[in-house]
Amino acid sequence: MKLVIERRGRPATRAACARLSPFLRRLAARVPPRRATVEVNWVGERTMSRLNRIYKRRPGVPEILTFPSLVGPDPGGELPVGEIYLSWARVSRGALRWGVSKRSYAARLLVHGIFHLRLFRHDDERQAARMERAEARFLHGALPEREVKRLFA
Repeated sequence: MKLVIERRGRPATRAACARLSPFLRRLAARVPPRRATVEVNWVGERTMSRLNRIYKRRPGVPEILTFPSLVGPDPGGELPVGEIYLSWARVSRGALRWGVSKRSYAARLLVHGIFHLRLFRHDDERQAARMERAEARFLHGALPEREVKRLFA
């Protein structure tokens, strides 16, 4: 899977996201199919709140939002899977809360979003446990083992 990454917001946020982008691209490249494309948008909390209110009909600022694509392959054969929106401020806070690096927390959220686009759900405890096991297996080897354990404790 290929990532198209858009960075908005303050220069420090754009720089942090730019440093993280190569790692996230390598991580996503392990997800089949290779011709699939996901657009990742780093946005501010105000934008996340607005998107959440308009499209999910929920209040507040989430860490991540996913939107599946409604279009077919483009003329070049790329298959758009959907869009993922992430808030750098929320990634930073989440990393502190879980006691892991921002890189690891961003990777966990990205994988969570990709799995949602691949039709995983967590509407009940059984689905949530299945999704978390799959995410942890996927991140095993890509992140330090100690951080994977903390993220899925």
